[in-house]
Amino acid sequence: MHCHLRHYTLYVVAIILGGLLSVVACDSSSRRAAMLAVLDEADSLNRNYIPITSDSLLLEATGYFDSHGTPNERLRAHYLLGCAYRDMEEAPRAIECFLDAIAKADTVGNDCNYHVLACVYAQLANIYHQLLLFSQEIEARRLSAYYEKLSGNIYFALYENKMSAGAYILLNKEDSAEILLQNVIRLYRENGYEQDAIQASNMLLYIYINHSNHLPEVRNLINQYEEKSNHFDEFHELHGTFKQFYYYKGMYYERVHQLDSAELYYRKICHPEMGITSESSMYKGLLSVFTKLHQADSIAKYAQLYCTTNDSSIAIKDQERTAQMATSYNYNRYQKQALDNARTANQRLYIVVALLSVVILGIITAFFFYQQYKRKKKVLEELEREYEEAQNNFVRIKRQLQQLDEKYKDVLNSLQKEDTESQAIITKLNDQHEAEKEQLTQELHSYTERVELLERQLKISQYARASLPFLNLGIVRRIKLYAEDGRRQLSENDLNTLADAVKEHFPDLTTDLEGAPAITPLAKNVCLLAMLNLKPGEIVNLLGISSSQVSNLRKDINATLFHENTTRTLYQNLSQRYKILSS
Repeated sequence: MHCHLRHYTLYVVAIILGGLLSVVACDSSSRRAAMLAVLDEADSLNRNYIPITSDSLLLEATGYFDSHGTPNERLRAHYLLGCAYRDMEEAPRAIECFLDAIAKADTVGNDCNYHVLACVYAQLANIYHQLLLFSQEIEARRLSAYYEKLSGNIYFALYENKMSAGAYILLNKEDSAEILLQNVIRLYRENGYEQDAIQASNMLLYIYINHSNHLPEVRNLINQYEEKSNHFDEFHELHGTFKQFYYYKGMYYERVHQLDSAELYYRKICHPEMGITSESSMYKGLLSVFTKLHQADSIAKYAQLYCTTNDSSIAIKDQERTAQMATSYNYNRYQKQALDNARTANQRLYIVVALLSVVILGIITAFFFYQQYKRKKKVLEELEREYEEAQNNFVRIKRQLQQLDEKYKDVLNSLQKEDTESQAIITKLNDQHEAEKEQLTQELHSYTERVELLERQLKISQYARASLPFLNLGIVRRIKLYAEDGRRQLSENDLNTLADAVKEHFPDLTTDLEGAPAITPLAKNVCLLAMLNLKPGEIVNLLGISSSQVSNLRKDINATLFHENTTRTLYQNLSQRYKILSS
């Protein structure tokens, strides 16, 4: 009746809180209070061993605290959600929630709730025990005990260590279980938990009872239990599950060949609410006694009862349930692994696609610059051919003009020897000569201007051909992008890469800079950026220095290399001497 009332209370609280959340969703403090109320109610049910039968509100609370809660609140929310799935017998989802809770804990924080974290590991250990995953159970209980110690809960830490001993026994590691139990029993007594030490001694009985060399220890443990245990009634009898002690005492008497006493204590195991374990122990003990007494009828009777007990439908159902839970756990674990592997494969595929895209883009870029280089080379060759043709025409016309002057002088000299009647012819010849000379002079002037223009264009094209591979370098393009952005500074690696590139393409400039002691490393960096025709303000941003420093360094470089005490002609001087074209 109490359990149903608590369930009804949970559903009523859920309805009320749902209505409250829909009305005051905009009020964060009210929403937080409502979510905390959900956790408190679930925590209350969990502490009172009342199953939590719904996960809807806990899912909402977990989502809320994942976004707005502290690490301890997230830890608590995921822990209680895992408890809900534990009560709903959904082991895989419970394990997932408990692992999420562990991930949410801030174990390095001063306010970490170590007790709740220890409870998470304890619940994980219980599920691992149900799934027969004893190695995982041992590790979970070790961590639970560790965090219980940090929280100051020595009693629960010892309890987890005692439960770990049971897992060691099931793994047939009795030596480890013995050492662990002896330590637990000692610590129980040191901390005043005498009855818990007595109960833990029963597990040592289970280990020692099958080894004849430990029979004195078994006798001593039996005496301690009978003298100090508070589970005996006024008639010095045990009840319920505590009757399992009689099995160990019966086995002891069987080992020391007191079969009548052994039979007596095996029979004392029987009680109305006896479970499968106790029933199986009783029949096994009696079968062993009557076998040694050679009583065939009793042997047949208890052999059949012992076999029937072990093959009962209840045991079979328990085995099937365990197998189903283990299969479910393995399926979900492998499914999660498969999803993780698929996600990893997709990430690798994205990386490969990205790398291929970068490679293809690089090839396209290289092809584009190669085509641009070929076009510029073709234009330069055409310009050189045109320049050579114009220069030849210039020489030809100049020679014709010279020949015209010489011819005119010869004709004039010959006519001057004739009489005065030839003056009219001389005048006419003079006019004709002047007209032809004027025409040739104008044509010569035109070709002179053309030759000068072509010379300038040819010089620029030659500079461009020398600078084009340099300008296409990644470091040069990156620096110009940084300069346009105005918010990026060059690293020392960028400056070293630029210096190496200049040394390869313009070795004379590198030699001159290295041969001038007055030029500091900072001035050298300013010079390398100035040769890219960058503005002083851009150099300031790229190097992170003041504008006055840049101005002074540019002036020093121009004075050292070109003997000009100004900054205006630095790029022009660098371009002319080292055949640099950067813009």
